[in-house]
Amino acid sequence: MEKTRLLIDARVVGGEGQGSATYIKGLYNAMYNNYKDKYELYFASYEYQPLKEAFPFLEESHFIQIKSKSRFKIYFSEFPKIIDAYKIDFGHFQYVVPFKKKCKNIVTVHDVLFNDFPEEFSYLYRLRRNYLFKRSLQQSEIKLTVSEYSRKMIGKSYQINPAEILITPNAIAEEFIKPYDKTDAEMNIFKKYSIKNFVLFVSRVEPRKNQKMLIEAYAKLALHKKGIQLVIIGNDTHNSQIIENALGKLDDLCRKNIHWIKYVDDNDLIEFYRASRLFVYPSKAEGFGIPPIEAAAVGINTICSNTTSMADFDFFGENHFSPNDINSLVEKLQENIDNPPSEDHLEKVRDIIIEKYSWAKGAKLIHDQVQVHMGHLVDSKEKVDI
Repeated sequence: MEKTRLLIDARVVGGEGQGSATYIKGLYNAMYNNYKDKYELYFASYEYQPLKEAFPFLEESHFIQIKSKSRFKIYFSEFPKIIDAYKIDFGHFQYVVPFKKKCKNIVTVHDVLFNDFPEEFSYLYRLRRNYLFKRSLQQSEIKLTVSEYSRKMIGKSYQINPAEILITPNAIAEEFIKPYDKTDAEMNIFKKYSIKNFVLFVSRVEPRKNQKMLIEAYAKLALHKKGIQLVIIGNDTHNSQIIENALGKLDDLCRKNIHWIKYVDDNDLIEFYRASRLFVYPSKAEGFGIPPIEAAAVGINTICSNTTSMADFDFFGENHFSPNDINSLVEKLQENIDNPPSEDHLEKVRDIIIEKYSWAKGAKLIHDQVQVHMGHLVDSKEKVDI
């Protein structure tokens, strides 16, 4: 049987850390590892080297360089030309598909949080995305999202039967579940960043991510007086000034114990997870929410919001809290600093996450659905949805 030619829009890979980049990297490494004899995988982006680092199997002959920086040109002309030139059977896009339909489409809409929380987004932002996302879903043979919460809200937003939307949840990379020595990780972070004994938060800086409330909770507990530092890793993409404004209200000693690092590479990120004493995720809204399951998979005690898709993380049990109530966060911080859970408890949470979230399962879902639409497999969404 001739191999299916599958194009992946990989422009987000190698740039600012975000969930969609982790998603593409995880899914298509698993797709290659499990189904390389059935697919020719082509990756479209601006530079080859970041993709080679993300996908070690990638040869230059299967890298397609995107030339335009204009999204309009990319979706109206460049992608259609690429699809024709490489005789692509399926294209996998994030959120938006090309305007000229030249092949079968896979689209992943990770979330529609702008509809769930309209006060956090401008009217024009919501109008543009609602048009593009609805059209992209209508033009796609395979419709994907990353959580049950997102499936429900996408169906509601665009009058789509949720059964038509399949779930490929985010999962854990192998690096996060490898054995490690915590003392070594602590020493590595201290040597490179002069940081030790810290609470960690990882995510881009946006109002919904709630960095402001975390800083306020840290200050309210005066954790700096107990020798506990706070590390926030994530870029302020939209120049919101959230962290600068929050830090500006603190006294000098408290402020000196809060470290905001805009970017670290993947190796240092894992070391930060391993070296932390507690991971906190106070986000108000997520389509999925990768960082807390990464932290828990490493074996770090994690407290997490209980809203939107994160309500599904029931394995956090008593470590769920309301991101709309600072007292709830303060209480959980205090409890987990004074009385951290046992290693046995953390191991049980870790095992649940490793079992539940697998890139191989997501790759199988995509493979099965592609085979259905290529006429090689009988459709059975109940069997492949995860």
